Amino acid sequence: MASTIHSIAQKDQQLPLLKELLRENPKLVNDIDVDGRAPLHWAASSGSINIAEHLIDNGAEINQPDSSRWTPLHIAVSAGHTEIVEALVGAGADVNKKNDKDITPLYDFSKARFSAIAPD
Repeated sequence: MASTIHSIAQKDQQLPLLKELLRENPKLVNDIDVDGRAPLHWAASSGSINIAEHLIDNGAEINQPDSSRWTPLHIAVSAGHTEIVEALVGAGADVNKKNDKDITPLYDFSKARFSAIAPD
């Protein structure tokens, strides 16, 4: 079942199925896969904003690190999914939490923004 919830979290069009799985087993909202990632990590990675918002609304751990200490916010920032970044920050995600490379989401975000206005 764990791989199912993680796969579903990557596709916004699967929101009805995700809702059903969480109705049946609410603990799946923070289920961890073999990479140490919860469904919110996968929604952040794929840009599935509706899934991400539903997971947040249903108690997803927004600062949960994966096996490389990447939080959903690190992943959303890295992938350039601004809507998910806004949703996570609005829900209280820690912009200063360091990953395995001692990089914070805030640093990555500011670096990406600077690169956009001052390319190499």
